[in-house]
Amino acid sequence: MKTRKYLCALLAFVTLAAVGCNKPEGSATVYESGQTQPAETDATYEEVKTFYGESAEVGGMTVTVTKVEDPEIIMDNSGKMAVFFSVTIDNGTEDAVPANYLNNFTLTVDGEYLEAADCFTIPVMKKLYDTYGEEALQTDIAAGESVSGYLAAEVDPDFEELALHYLPKTSDRGSRVTVELTRDNMTAAE
Repeated sequence: MKTRKYLCALLAFVTLAAVGCNKPEGSATVYESGQTQPAETDATYEEVKTFYGESAEVGGMTVTVTKVEDPEIIMDNSGKMAVFFSVTIDNGTEDAVPANYLNNFTLTVDGEYLEAADCFTIPVMKKLYDTYGEEALQTDIAAGESVSGYLAAEVDPDFEELALHYLPKTSDRGSRVTVELTRDNMTAAE
């Protein structure tokens, strides 16, 4: 019976060691196809910050916010104002990469981080369509190609600062281009 307890304790220790209880913070285990032993790599998260009108690149994807527009629309359902963003994304990778307003963009308004569902809503996208006859950016960008399009967000009408975040890989929410904007960057919608 004692031997059985020692054996169970030994198996528990080996199991805990195998799953990495003592891994340093920030590391990740990566399993590659056909690999018998897992490889350990440090997880890297890269945030590249830029300003309105400037370009920035992360993971082979380059983003430029070319316009931030105030269409002078207050949303009926929320009392928030509509803001339109014109963006250009260049795909410098060897793969097609999606650019979807619901999956690849988030927003920070006066320090409050908002997921896409909280700000890039269907009612504000309808206002974008009503204003420009354009649907929100939702496409795949072929390798080596570029795409331009619009996003529309609902934000507090009293905001001072915005940060639009482009996340090229939805599985890596930490790697992003952050475009910092102020209310002074806004122009009237055409």
